[in-house]
Amino acid sequence: MANFHIEKINTIIIPIKDLERSIDFYKNVLNLTEDFVENGMAYFSVGEGDNKISVMLHIIDEPQPVEKGIVFELMTDDVVAAVDFIKSAGGEIVQEPVDREWGVKEAVIADPDGYRIWIVQPIS
Repeated sequence: MANFHIEKINTIIIPIKDLERSIDFYKNVLNLTEDFVENGMAYFSVGEGDNKISVMLHIIDEPQPVEKGIVFELMTDDVVAAVDFIKSAGGEIVQEPVDREWGVKEAVIADPDGYRIWIVQPIS
């Protein structure tokens, strides 16, 4: 048995090609809070206090977005409004909002490097 435990997800690291383009997307299209930029990396935060998770954009020569692998999901209070805003800001919508049988309204968007991001809203 392991003598440690994972406490939380601390940082999601996203390899990107163009730092300025990605900063613009995550700040102005997804409306994430920009914490700071340094040394080819930009840090954003989602949530507050103990629930805060950092999203770090890390510039690399050749990001390789693929359909397999890890996708992250953002929860919102209004997925339709989020998708409408993302469209108006020039973001790519991969899947329009749909109600899923597991209790969420779900949309899928793509960031400038092609990574898929799910946007969900609990259905009450």
